[in-house]
Amino acid sequence: MPDGIRPNSGYIPRFRNLHKQETDFLRGYAAGLESIRPYGHDTETLGLDLKKNLLHSKIGNWKVGSHMMGETIPKETNYVALDDSKKDAWGIPLLKTSIGYDDNDEKMIKDFVEQFTEMYTKAGFTNIHTHDSKQAPGLDIHEMGGVRMGKDPKTSLLNEWNQFHTCKNVFVTDGACMTSTSTQNPSLTYMALTARAADYAMKEMTKKNL
Repeated sequence: MPDGIRPNSGYIPRFRNLHKQETDFLRGYAAGLESIRPYGHDTETLGLDLKKNLLHSKIGNWKVGSHMMGETIPKETNYVALDDSKKDAWGIPLLKTSIGYDDNDEKMIKDFVEQFTEMYTKAGFTNIHTHDSKQAPGLDIHEMGGVRMGKDPKTSLLNEWNQFHTCKNVFVTDGACMTSTSTQNPSLTYMALTARAADYAMKEMTKKNL
């Protein structure tokens, strides 16, 4: 737009613990950047002047924000299981999900706040505020790891082809097989895993193994 209210957006790749362990937390995070000049209205007047002001918005001051995308490392305490007592309308046990953040996640968030506060300060920004929503896991992420891949049927449900160890005609090709996604969006990896699994399944069907 000619008034330049929103030149968006930026992306800062992971820059922590790249070549060696340099922080008190494992792995790292990336960050997104957004900028906007919000529209506002003058509501100080009355009558006809107020009506005119409400009909004609004004561009406000620039605001710049950022958000982090950190890697939550795999933990044995995070799992999906069948509930022992609760069932659905057809008598099938409901899924029970156990997931939570840990000390490593909190340290990563703290580092993000410190690093970006320093960056914004050196860039000349003022009126810097930080916020941690403390929201529960799963509200704005790519959920992963519920049906993980591995060589041992005792510790994983899928083999290297995204195929169930115990049920050869069932494949799970989304993020459930992956217990970690680093700091990148994993959608392209899902597509690659799906194409790979489909190719394998077709070859196995040709051989009459499925």
